[in-house]
Amino acid sequence: MKRTLVALLLLAAVLIPISSAGAATPEAKQIKILQKQVKVMQKQVKTLQKQVKTANTEAMYGYVLGYVNIQATTCTLAVVADNFQATWKALDTAGITGTPFTALAATPQDDYGACSDAGITRQTGLGLPSWTAYDSLMNYLYGT
Repeated sequence: MKRTLVALLLLAAVLIPISSAGAATPEAKQIKILQKQVKVMQKQVKTLQKQVKTANTEAMYGYVLGYVNIQATTCTLAVVADNFQATWKALDTAGITGTPFTALAATPQDDYGACSDAGITRQTGLGLPSWTAYDSLMNYLYGT
C-alpha cells in the first residue's frame, strides 16, 4: 500500500508540471489575442491605404478636369469677344452701325494666358470674324 501511495504521489508530481505547462498563462493568452488583433488591423490598414490611393487619384483627375474646364471656358469667352469685336469693326467699316465702335474693338479681351497655355492662337484685331480660333478650341477639347 505504501508502494502504491508513493507511486501515485510520484505520478501526481510528474503530471502536475505537465498539465500546468500545457495550460497557457493569462499573459500568453493576452499575447495571442493581441497578435490576432494586429493581423486584422494590418489587413484593415492595407485596405485603407488602397482606398486613400484611389481617392487621391480621383481627386487629381477632378482637379485636372476642373482646370481644363476653366481654361477652355476663359479662352472660349475671349475668342467670342474677339469675333464680336471683329463683327462690329466690319459693320463700322461698312458704315452700317452709324456710331463707330472702334474704341471698344481696339482693346482685346484679356484671357489671362488661358489660350496660350492651351496652345490656342487668338486672332485679335481682325477686319472680319474668323472661325480659326474656334477650330483650335475644338482641337484642344476633343483632340482632333
